[in-house]
Amino acid sequence: MRERSDRLNGTLRTSLGTYKAYGQQLDIEEGVLRFSGPYDNPALDILAIRPNLTQRVGVQISGTALLPVVRLYADPDLPDSEKLAWLLLGRSGANGGAEAAMLQQAALALLGKKGGGISGGLADAFGLDEISLRGGTNGETTAANGTSGTGTATGATVTLGKRLSRDFYVAYERSLAGTVGTLSIFYDLSRRFTLRAQTGEQSAVDLIFTLRYD
Repeated sequence: MRERSDRLNGTLRTSLGTYKAYGQQLDIEEGVLRFSGPYDNPALDILAIRPNLTQRVGVQISGTALLPVVRLYADPDLPDSEKLAWLLLGRSGANGGAEAAMLQQAALALLGKKGGGISGGLADAFGLDEISLRGGTNGETTAANGTSGTGTATGATVTLGKRLSRDFYVAYERSLAGTVGTLSIFYDLSRRFTLRAQTGEQSAVDLIFTLRYD
């Protein structure tokens, strides 16, 4: 129920939504927004799960829209390093492997254990707009679209991004396995068209058309 132009009271529940975390597209199983004041700062109660895994794992989001708190989630419960392995790689980290170890160490650093949630700590420290991790496997896909399966990790990458102006965005992506990195420059020509120039193992120039729909 609306009280004033800038205040709301009430509860909004969502189903069939998605939430992106650590480069994975998660399914929102529980999504509740509670409004009791400014319309742009509801309280959050969200549980998002990575689909198609034998281990139930994802993230829990609490706090408010302006100060969200994101925690790793697993049922049955697991150590944070194992939650991250399942969330990023789609498998247990107990099997070892240098890439899995590096990925877990980097992801744990991104967690921001001293406060501030999973984002903001390192990004703020280095003046970046994005620091993200994406896990990958051979076998079935575990890309950012959220599809997953079994296999050995081969494509885990870390991405660093910085917006230089309203229309320019620069991103550097490198595999934790140590292969050649990729530098991408994005230029927004309009609301729907973006020009992307990429250099690294492969160089390319692309024109991206974005169509938004509900």
